[in-house]
Amino acid sequence: MSETSAPAGGSSDATVIPAAGEFGGAHTTLRRGALGLTSAIVISVAVMSPAASIFFNTIPQAGLVGAAIPLCYLVGFVVALLVANQYSEFSRELPSSGSAYTFVREGLGARFGFLTGWIGLIAIVLGVPYSFVLMSANLQTLVYRFSGVNIHWTIYFVAAVGVVFAISYIGIRESLRVDLTLLVFEIGVCLTLAALVLFNVGSSGGLSLAPFSPASVPAGGDLTVGIVLAILSFIGFETAAALGEETRSPRRNIPRAVYGSMLVVGAFYVIMAYAAVMGYGPDKMVSGYAHDAAPFDTIARAFGGNTLAVLVDIAGILSFFSAALAIVNGGARIIYTLGRDGLLPRPLAWTHPTRQTPAGAITLLCGIGLVAGVALGLALTPISAFGFLGTLDALFVLLIYLLVSAACIRFFWRSRRANFRLVRHGVIPALGMLITGGIVALALISPGDAPLSYIPYVVGAWLLIGIPLALIVGGKAVATEQAGESPTG
Repeated sequence: MSETSAPAGGSSDATVIPAAGEFGGAHTTLRRGALGLTSAIVISVAVMSPAASIFFNTIPQAGLVGAAIPLCYLVGFVVALLVANQYSEFSRELPSSGSAYTFVREGLGARFGFLTGWIGLIAIVLGVPYSFVLMSANLQTLVYRFSGVNIHWTIYFVAAVGVVFAISYIGIRESLRVDLTLLVFEIGVCLTLAALVLFNVGSSGGLSLAPFSPASVPAGGDLTVGIVLAILSFIGFETAAALGEETRSPRRNIPRAVYGSMLVVGAFYVIMAYAAVMGYGPDKMVSGYAHDAAPFDTIARAFGGNTLAVLVDIAGILSFFSAALAIVNGGARIIYTLGRDGLLPRPLAWTHPTRQTPAGAITLLCGIGLVAGVALGLALTPISAFGFLGTLDALFVLLIYLLVSAACIRFFWRSRRANFRLVRHGVIPALGMLITGGIVALALISPGDAPLSYIPYVVGAWLLIGIPLALIVGGKAVATEQAGESPTG
């Protein structure tokens, strides 16, 4: 596969990877120009699962920072923008379904590109069961509560994976229409709750800016870890980059989508975190909220009654489903690109001849997600499996952010020198490397109790396998490029 990129300062909107035909009768093209800016924003917002993130991530945060949760999300938003800058800058130059893999390969070389793809492979695979396992357990509880019918969570899990597979297989536009519908519902329900809370508390003069002050952190609390949890809630913003070959005017729309999704979700997190503190009570965050399995359900019942509480519960479940659908679609396109480049088995680059969806990669993701999710959920319980998979997935994604930030500095310094800007291509990526590297180190040094304590060993084992493979496979890719041949042969 040969690649072309616009010359420095160029304004072409052509994708970086020209249309491939077929190899060995296998279709290898995605549907060009099928999506607009809104679709690219939707996939990133969906992967961040805004409702589910704010419902569950704020519970451990409350024990750490008390009423200062809104401050954590405000700071976390600013920090996440430091990494979003790199994806935005790369997407202007190298719009590709390979996303981080393509960016790192062009910035640091084929060996680091393969390593990025290797890390991305497990991150994508983990994302599917991570999203489904807690959703299925919550759905079991919700159905039993209202109907008395107790269906095991694994049945819901299998059914949800099947539905996601079908929608993803049918088409990217259809998938994103479903995601948009679910996002409108979940965000609408959440903002309705926030409006009720803020109106009622505000009418009695109870609103305060104290939650945005470090002084709200209780004695013995940890604002740093609280901010880290907020940053992790933004993981997924970069998914829009995986639509670089299917989005119209990608050099303009993908960077806009990266920042647009961040702005939408960042504002949502701050508003909902503030409403949570005001609704539950600033003085009850440590003693009550941090020990409440469903604090937003509690808030909804207090301010809107049982009907709103049910809608909030449904919004949380649909948020996980929406995220899983977006993860499969975004992740499948990265795996497809790795297969197309010959770094993974060629069948993974097969696309449906008429729908032009990466059917081979979609099948792999859903198959592995089904087996891994059910197995871990049964072995650890759904809640423990959710925590383990989510933390592990976040660490692998942060390693990718680290590589993309390093690649950004080198790419623009070496290959786009005329466009190099010290702050945009030097200072901000360096800060991104420092912050993501620090979070990874912190998580690996103090991962927590079992099964979280196993995470450093899993990360280490995956890298020990991937680094030698990167040297071998990446070395072959370098030799191929130097010989003037395409990686796909």
